[in-house]
Amino acid sequence: MLFEDDVVAAVVTHLRADGWNIESTALATQHGDDIVATRDGVRLVVEAKGQGSSKSHTSRYGKPFNRGQASTHVGVAVLRSLRVVSEGTSIAGIALPLDEFHRREVDCVYPALARLGIQVFWVNDDHEVSVQE
Repeated sequence: MLFEDDVVAAVVTHLRADGWNIESTALATQHGDDIVATRDGVRLVVEAKGQGSSKSHTSRYGKPFNRGQASTHVGVAVLRSLRVVSEGTSIAGIALPLDEFHRREVDCVYPALARLGIQVFWVNDDHEVSVQE
């Protein structure tokens, strides 16, 4: 299972390998943008979500999110990316675990995300990252 911090770590590694400088990251328990990176004068803000609750005190700890919960997480990530695009100072991205529920939700709105320049980073179970094209 990929927790949000796993998704952040994998995308940070991917971005560094692609020449991005990581300005800041926020763990699941912290406030702020999950990933802020810069390259060649461009600022990228990424909202990340995991596959299940990483909080050991919750009843959902260690259990994968169901379809409804994945849909909610995609919605939160997309809303944050829309705010970044609206601010006009950065490009936006969302980072998600590559699973059926998250993929299904993103596929429904990907044409709009692509038109807005919102990047989608997928993290597989081996912590490898691909960018949706």
